[in-house]
Amino acid sequence: MGSPVSLDGNFTVQVGAFQDRRNAERLRHSLETRYQPVFIDDFDSPDGHFYRVQVGRVPTEQAARQLAAKLQSSDGFQTFVVRLDQ
Repeated sequence: MGSPVSLDGNFTVQVGAFQDRRNAERLRHSLETRYQPVFIDDFDSPDGHFYRVQVGRVPTEQAARQLAAKLQSSDGFQTFVVRLDQ
C-alpha cells in the first residue's frame, strides 16, 4: 500500500514526544511493523528532556506532508513535519 521510504531524506514526521523513554520505545515498536524507519530523537527543551518519535526520511516537504496525512488518517496521530538538518 505504501511506497518505500528513503533513508537519506531531509524531512521526517513526528508522531509523539515523551519524557519517559519507555513510552517512546513502545510507540516506536508498535509503528515499526508498518513504517520504516522509525526512530527516537533526544531533545532538550525549556520544558525538559523529551524523546521524540519520528517516522520516515523523505526528500521533500511535500512527501513528508503526504506521510503525515497518512499517519493522521490511518493511525489518528497528531503529526507535524520536521526538517532534518544534520
